[in-house]
Amino acid sequence: MARMIAETSRFRRRDVRRAAQSMLDRRRFAAGCSSAILASLAAPQTIAASLDAAGFYRGKTVRVLVGSPPGGGYDLYARLIAPPLAAKLGATVLVENKAGNGGLAALSTLLVRPPDGLTIMHASAEAAIISQMLARPGATWDVTKLNWLAKTSMAPKLWYVGATARYPSIPEAAKANPLTWSATGPADNISDVEAIISYVLGLRSKIVVGYRGAGDMSLAVIRNEVDAGILSADSALPHVVSRVIKPVALFSPRRWQYLPDVPTLSEAAALPADKTWIVDLRQQIGEAQRALVAAPGVPAEYVQYLRNVFAEILTDPAVIEDGAKTNRDIEYMSGSELQRLVGRLMTAARPRLPEFHKIVLDTYF
Repeated sequence: MARMIAETSRFRRRDVRRAAQSMLDRRRFAAGCSSAILASLAAPQTIAASLDAAGFYRGKTVRVLVGSPPGGGYDLYARLIAPPLAAKLGATVLVENKAGNGGLAALSTLLVRPPDGLTIMHASAEAAIISQMLARPGATWDVTKLNWLAKTSMAPKLWYVGATARYPSIPEAAKANPLTWSATGPADNISDVEAIISYVLGLRSKIVVGYRGAGDMSLAVIRNEVDAGILSADSALPHVVSRVIKPVALFSPRRWQYLPDVPTLSEAAALPADKTWIVDLRQQIGEAQRALVAAPGVPAEYVQYLRNVFAEILTDPAVIEDGAKTNRDIEYMSGSELQRLVGRLMTAARPRLPEFHKIVLDTYF
């Protein structure tokens, strides 16, 4: 009898273990099913968001604002990108030039347009960042809240003079009183570099503002209405090739492939150690340079869709080749990476903003 009880007890323990294992297996199976169901539900939602964004743009008109007249660097890049953008979106893409205030009038326009993703801008990220750092009147934006879509390019700044310039070199420029420069306005992505060069080299400079864009600024230098100017090197290159202007130095940490014999500022002159901080800061801001941006408030799925579209366009060998034909090199950076860069720049500059303000806004106008 005792043996029968023991056997019965053993079988019961075995049955309990089997039941427990069966229950555990059912729970695991149910959990797996739940995960699979959730994944299957989430995937269509992600796809649906993408399809909704694509459907939204199809057949619409998209405007790309440019803050300078036709023919400048920002305009030419926007027109390079417009045809493949239209093809990708299945939309009509128009480039809309709105010059004024060093390109910032167009950024202000972007902010008052409906935040529906149908107006974007090929902007000077530099000018937007600097204007906010300096709390310039009219700079109502927060660059960290703008929706950065992609960086398109970056070219160094070139200090140049006319073919018959009065002060064709740095030693000669040091003798001028004053050395005059052309610009569209204060902190316009041009005059701030002119002010920084003047500060670090101890030049007695006067920055003349009011020019409409790169064409007017360069013409003033060529005609010797002013002594010197600053342009993006790719915008200045045709004038260098035709010998109507002469390069002096690049405002850049490195030389530029299309002007390999032109030295950087630090190569061309000894920079005082206590002043190099502002050169370093401004050159870091220059890394953001030309960029595509949408207003705050554009739906997140539209922002991500546009970022994906620009990633395809700006890494497309055919688009890159088209740009290279006119020395318009594409230096793509993703929108999310650019968003982080802008945030880091704003944080890094904060301790030196009073000095920065005095040098680039209060000294040479």
